[in-house]
Amino acid sequence: MTLKLNADRVLSLSALVVGIGSLFVVVYQTKLTREAQYASARPYLYIALMSNDEGAALLLHNVGIGPALIDEVRVRDNGRTFVGDPYDFYVASHPDQQPSVDKVLPGRLIPAGATIQMLGGSDAHIGTELLRMFDVAEVPRSWYDKVGVPPSGKAVVEITFSSVYGDRWRISSDSLVPEAL
Repeated sequence: MTLKLNADRVLSLSALVVGIGSLFVVVYQTKLTREAQYASARPYLYIALMSNDEGAALLLHNVGIGPALIDEVRVRDNGRTFVGDPYDFYVASHPDQQPSVDKVLPGRLIPAGATIQMLGGSDAHIGTELLRMFDVAEVPRSWYDKVGVPPSGKAVVEITFSSVYGDRWRISSDSLVPEAL
């Protein structure tokens, strides 16, 4: 059996190849568009300690390009888990003090570019107390040395958060990079 190639057959096969190629291109472009859409709404939280002449504060920054929905907040300390934010943890061990606070609770939405003061105050000793209580990865070791506090073995704040698309991460105060869940 011999295969006859005429103009109609070549044209039909060419149209079939172009159609299949176009289908692959459309599927690949859709995948790339979806990935770009997810990336354009990604939150990126990190926990920092700020200290200056006016006081000190434990801060939560969203430096991502999308809002972060808080799913869970807890503090791990010496093998125990305290369900609640750093303010509740601090007040439980310092009931006589009332530092300033902006609560970080499940269900709260942290907009892109926002900074939340989870715990702080203008008291001169609040910075030292925060260094004694919390392990914060961003803090230079010289700060711990200056107040005579070992840099590890303290409470760690953990915040689980998600993007508007449901992707989830967890940030810990002793780590600079959120981990994907």
